[in-house]
Amino acid sequence: MNFHEALIAAYCENPCQVLPNALWKTLSWLDDWRSSFKVENSVVTELEAWHENRLMLYWSRERDQLPNLSQMPDFALVHQDYLGSFPVSDFAGRTPYFRLMRKADEPEQPTHIPEGYAFVDVNVFQEADTVVSLIGQCYPDLHPTAETVRSWFEHPTFDSSLWIWVMDTAKGIPVGLGIAELDKTIQEGSLEWIQVLPAYRGLGLGKSIVQKLLSRLAKQVKFITVSGEVDNATRPEALYRSCGFKGIDVWWLLSQ
Repeated sequence: MNFHEALIAAYCENPCQVLPNALWKTLSWLDDWRSSFKVENSVVTELEAWHENRLMLYWSRERDQLPNLSQMPDFALVHQDYLGSFPVSDFAGRTPYFRLMRKADEPEQPTHIPEGYAFVDVNVFQEADTVVSLIGQCYPDLHPTAETVRSWFEHPTFDSSLWIWVMDTAKGIPVGLGIAELDKTIQEGSLEWIQVLPAYRGLGLGKSIVQKLLSRLAKQVKFITVSGEVDNATRPEALYRSCGFKGIDVWWLLSQ
């Protein structure tokens, strides 16, 4: 067994406890990391990975087994269970992220979209600029370029059927966006972008987007994961929980 295989085995057992993001993202970065793992009786018991002086991954089957740090990293992705090893107050950046999961075999919620709105598939190869514009209007400090959006088409998990608009049918404009990824190797779906323009929030459009993506993923995956900032003013965690996502895992991004 190598680290790649050990990570997959542990992740599939408990996704939200092992990584702060969908597995495919971490696998795409592994070649640049130094890593180690432990196995006892054919069961993975510990995983650890670093990139330079950045702790990118630590997981132990024994939750009270904290990382043994010979030097304090200048950046760390840390599950809440391991915060005891870190002088959190010494890090200038301290951002918590929730991590939730929904099993695909749970009862499917019907998709409800308010009157006056409709789902339309994103024409991914022609509407990158429109995607950029809508994301930029939803986040004051996040403005991906069209080139960045087009790079998402190269993800091994890209599926154009998982890119959807919510349209204001009277105005003929997109007012919401949903993007999900599909990892067929482990049958994981991950919700990546769920946005609604500020003027259209509070109408149930975000929940409609999530329900629509869950419906499209349902027969292709075993589970769906999602993450987001705990302290986000738009309360995304409440939205996902209302759509059947569950979990208590919180990850911290610590930076000097």
